[in-house]
Amino acid sequence: MPNHTIFDERPESQDRAIKVLNKLGYQYIPRSQAEALRGRLSNVLFPEVLREFLHRQSFVYRGKQTPFSDRSIGKAINDIDAPLVSGLMSASKTIYDMLLSGNSYEEELFDGGRQSFDLKFIDWEQPENNIWQVTDEFPVERQNGKYVRPDIVLLVNGIPLVVIECKKSSIDVEKGVAQNIRNCQPNYIPHLFKYAQIIMAMNPNTVKYGTCNTPSEHFSIWREKNYKWQQEKCNKVSPDGKVTEQDRAIVSILSRERLLELIRYFILYDNNVKKIARYQQFFGIQAAMQRIKGEDGKGTRSGVIWHTQGSGKSLTMVMLVKKIIADPDIREPRFVLVNDRINLDKQLRDNFAKARLSPARARTGTGLIGLLNDKSETIITTLVHKFDAAAKKRVRIKDDNIFLLVDESHRTHSGELHDFMLDVLPNAIKIGFTGTPLLKKHKFNTYAQFGPLIDSYPIIRAVEDGVIVPLVYEGRIIPQDVTGEKIDHYLKYIIAPLNRERQEDMKRKWSRFLPLAQTRQRIDMVAFDIHEHFMRYAKPKGFKAMIAASSRPTAIDLHKSIRKLGGVKTAVVISPENVKEGDELTSANKEKIKAFFKDEVEPLFGNNYEEYGEWAKNSFIGGEDVDMLIVKDMLLTGFDAPAAAVLYVDKPMREHSLLQAIARVNRVFPGKDFGLIVDYWGIFSKLNTALDMYADEKSGMDGYDRADIENAVHGSGDQKLKLEKAHQELWLIFEGKDFARYSSEGWQSALADNDLRKVFYERLSTFSRLLDLAMGSYALYSAIGYDQMQKYKQDLLHFQKLRGAVLLRYNERVDFSKYEDGIRSLLNNFVLSEPSQIIVEPVSIHDTEGMKEQLEKLDSKAAKGDAIRTRMDRELESCRYDDPLLYKRFSEQVKETLEEYRASRNDNAYLFEMEKMADDFKRGYTGHHYPACIDNDSDAKAFYGTIQSIIAEAINDVPPEMDEAMGQLAMEVKKAIASRAKVDWRHNAAVHKDMEQALDDLIWDFTEEYEIKLPVEKIDLMLEGLRKTAISRY
Repeated sequence: MPNHTIFDERPESQDRAIKVLNKLGYQYIPRSQAEALRGRLSNVLFPEVLREFLHRQSFVYRGKQTPFSDRSIGKAINDIDAPLVSGLMSASKTIYDMLLSGNSYEEELFDGGRQSFDLKFIDWEQPENNIWQVTDEFPVERQNGKYVRPDIVLLVNGIPLVVIECKKSSIDVEKGVAQNIRNCQPNYIPHLFKYAQIIMAMNPNTVKYGTCNTPSEHFSIWREKNYKWQQEKCNKVSPDGKVTEQDRAIVSILSRERLLELIRYFILYDNNVKKIARYQQFFGIQAAMQRIKGEDGKGTRSGVIWHTQGSGKSLTMVMLVKKIIADPDIREPRFVLVNDRINLDKQLRDNFAKARLSPARARTGTGLIGLLNDKSETIITTLVHKFDAAAKKRVRIKDDNIFLLVDESHRTHSGELHDFMLDVLPNAIKIGFTGTPLLKKHKFNTYAQFGPLIDSYPIIRAVEDGVIVPLVYEGRIIPQDVTGEKIDHYLKYIIAPLNRERQEDMKRKWSRFLPLAQTRQRIDMVAFDIHEHFMRYAKPKGFKAMIAASSRPTAIDLHKSIRKLGGVKTAVVISPENVKEGDELTSANKEKIKAFFKDEVEPLFGNNYEEYGEWAKNSFIGGEDVDMLIVKDMLLTGFDAPAAAVLYVDKPMREHSLLQAIARVNRVFPGKDFGLIVDYWGIFSKLNTALDMYADEKSGMDGYDRADIENAVHGSGDQKLKLEKAHQELWLIFEGKDFARYSSEGWQSALADNDLRKVFYERLSTFSRLLDLAMGSYALYSAIGYDQMQKYKQDLLHFQKLRGAVLLRYNERVDFSKYEDGIRSLLNNFVLSEPSQIIVEPVSIHDTEGMKEQLEKLDSKAAKGDAIRTRMDRELESCRYDDPLLYKRFSEQVKETLEEYRASRNDNAYLFEMEKMADDFKRGYTGHHYPACIDNDSDAKAFYGTIQSIIAEAINDVPPEMDEAMGQLAMEVKKAIASRAKVDWRHNAAVHKDMEQALDDLIWDFTEEYEIKLPVEKIDLMLEGLRKTAISRY
C-alpha cells in the first residue's frame, strides 16, 4: 500500500537535508540536546560550545604560546551577543565584523604586564578546526512568550550562522521565504537572525537563499558552475543514491569551505542594507581572481566581465576589490576605478563608500597625478579624461600592483583617452566591466585592449533567474506633423479599450486640455497619452515611471503639461542652459531652461543644482514626492530605481545607449512582472516579436550577436501569445468536469478541492495581469481584435466573481496584495461601469452579525454550509490543545457531516446540520458528560479531554467508575503541572523533564490500577498532548 507520508515536509525535505548536512561534516544535535545546550529558549547560542572553541585559541607573547583567560573568553561570549537597541542591521553589522576579524581583549601576562590580543570566533583558514553542528525544530521564544520554530539551524562554534525553512514539494518555497522575512521582524525572533549570515527556503525541487533582511524578490537561486565538483560531492552525500535540486544547493552553498568563503568575502553592507552575492557574482569574481593570478591559462592577467545591467555589476566590482585586498598572494594592491561620465564617477565612488571602502575622487588631472603618486591612497575614482593631463605631463607609474577597473569599458576601449590611460599606468592589470553586450564590430578591439572575456551573464539568463524582469515594447509613435484628422484618429484609438463611461470622460478631458497652438500639439498629445497610461496602468500598482525626452526644453514642456493634467508628481533632471548636452539651443530655449531653474529649483535649493538632482533621485527611488522623472540623457545610465516600471521614450536612441536606457525599468520590484517601454518616437523599425529585434537596423540591434541580446525586449506579438496561453490554461481547469455551468453553485463546487483552488487563483492572477497590459497597449489590443478582447473581459469578470465567491465560501486568506489594486483598476476602467469590490475580509464564526452578512452573499445552501464548515475548521485548529475534547468532538462531527452530504447531496440537511453544529460550538457544548469532580474546572476538563480520547480508543465502553477516575487523574495532572509551571518554565529544559517524569508516573499508575494495556507510543502521545495543553493554558 502506498505511503503518502513520504510527501510530507519532514521526510521529503527536512530529514533529507539533515542527512546531507551530516555527511558534509555537520554533527547532528537532537532537539532535546540543543535545548539543553542553549539553557533557555530565548537564547540562540550554544555558549558552552563557543567557550570550548575559544579555549582552543591562544596568543604568542615573547615566543610563548599562551591560552586566553576565562575572563577574556567570558567577555567574548557576551560581546558576540550584540544588543538590538539600535535595530537589527546595526547588531548584525557588529556581529559580522566580529566574526570576520575577531575582537581584541587585554590579557595579564606572565611578566606582570598587560597587552591586548585578537581572539577569533571562526578559524577562516582551517575550516576543520571549527565545530560544525546542525539541529532542527529550533524553538525560539518571542518577546510575547510565544514561539517560532525554524526547521533547521546550522551552527559554527555554537553561533547560528544559517537558518533554513523546509517545505514539501507541493508547497512553493516562497512560503518559506515569507516565513524567514517575517521572523526577522522586531516582534518575532530578530535575536536569532542577527547572527544569520545565510537564510534559505527549500523544497526538494527549488532552493532560494538570501541573508538577513533580504526582500523576498531578491532571494536567489544558485547555479553551480563547478558542476563536476558539485556532482561528485552530491553522489557522496546523497542519502539514497539519487540527487535532488535541494541536495545540489546544499552542497554548493553549505559545504563547509564554500560556506566560510561566502560569508567571508561575499557579504557586504551597502548603505546599511546587508547583501550576499548571487551565484554569477561569486563565479565572476572567482574567474577574475584566476585571471589576475595567471591561473586560467589565458596568458594575460587582464580581461572583461560582462554582467547584464540590473544584475549587480557595481557590487561585483566592490566584492572583487575586497577579495583582491584579502588575498595574501597580492602585495599591497591599489585600485583606480575609471568611468567616462561625471554622474557615473560619483555613483561609483558612492557605491564603494556605502560598502565601507573609502575611495578618493580625482576631480582634476592634477588631482589624479597627486593621488596616483600617493601610495597610501588604496582606491581612487576618476574620469578617463583626467589621464590626458597626466599623460601630457609624462607621468608614468610602472607599479604592477595597480588594478584598473574600467566601468562600461565598451565606451573606452580605443582612442586617445585609452592610450593615455595605458601610458600613465603601463603595468596595471586591467579589468573591464560592461553591463551591455559588445557590438560585433567592437568585440575584437575591446578584447585586444583589455584581454579575453573573463565571465558573462547575458540578459536571457538574468531573466530566467529572476534577477531582472523581462522588457515589453509598446509602439505608440506620434508623428511630428500633427493634424486635426490625426488627433481625432489618435483619440479614437486610445479610448477603444475603455468602457463607455470612461470613453466619455476621456473625450471631455481631451477637449479641455488640447491647446490651439499648432507648435505644442504633438507635445501635448504625448503628455496626455503618458498621463492617461500612467494613471491607469502604473500608479494603481504603486509603480513609477521615467520619460526620456529629445531635448531639455521638451522635457520642461512635458513636465508642465503633465502637471497641468493633475494627479502625477513630476520632476525634471536636466543640466542648466550653460552646459552643453548635445541639443542645439536657441535663445528662447536657453531662457526656458533658465526660467525652469529659477522658478522650480532655486527657491528650495538655491544654486546647488546637484542637491536638487539628489533630492529628485532619492524622492523617486524611495519617497512619495516624485512619481515620474523626466530627463534628456541624465539618469539613463547607471540609475537604479526598482519601482520604475515604465520608460516613455520620445527621443532617438540606438545600440548601447538604447540598451542602457531601457534597462532602467528591468529591476525587480514587488508585483512587477515586466518593465514596459512605451515608444512615441519610433526607435525600432518594427518590433512585433523578439525575433524582429535581431535584424533591426534602425535601433542598431542588428550589430549584436543574437545570443548576446536574446529576449532583451518582447513585442506585442509575444504578449498576445502569452495572453492566449493564460486564457486557455484558466479554462483548462474546468475542462472535462461535470457540473451545472448555468449556476453559481456549479462553478463553486467545481473548485471544492483545495489544491485546485490554488491553481485557479494563480492562473487567474496571471491572466488578469496580462489582460491589464493588453488593455493599456494599443498595438496589443489591435493585434488581438475587438471581439476577442470583449470575450477576455467577460471571462475576467466571470472568474473574478467566482474567485470572490470561493474565497468567501471556503474562508481562505490568499495574499493578492501585490495585484489587488491593479485588478481593481482594470475592472473599473475597462470592464465595469461601477466601482468593483473584490476583497473578502475573514470573519470569525463567533461574529454572529458578520457571519450573517457574509452568508447572505452566497447563493446556495451548499455554499452557506461550506462557509460555516470552513470557518469551523479554522476555529477548531486554534483550540486543538486548549480544549482537546471539544476539538475531537466537533472535528469528527464536521467530517461525518461532510461525508454524509457528499453521499446524499441533500443541501437542506447539510446546511441545517452545519448551523446546528455552529450553535453548539459557540456554546461550547460537546455532548459529553464530564466527571462531577471536574465539572467546574476548565483546566482539568482540558487535561481530561486528552486522557479520555486516548483511553477510549483502547477500551470500547468506558465504565462510569473509570470515567470518574479519569477525572481524578486530570486533577492530579493539573496539580503536577501547576506546581511546576513557574515563571519562564516554558524555556527551562529541566522543568520540562521533571514535569514529564511526574506525568509519566501518574499515567503508569493509572493504567496499572485499571489494567489498561496502552502501547508506549500511545503513552508518549498522551504526554505530548498534556504538555501542549499545559503550554496553551499556563
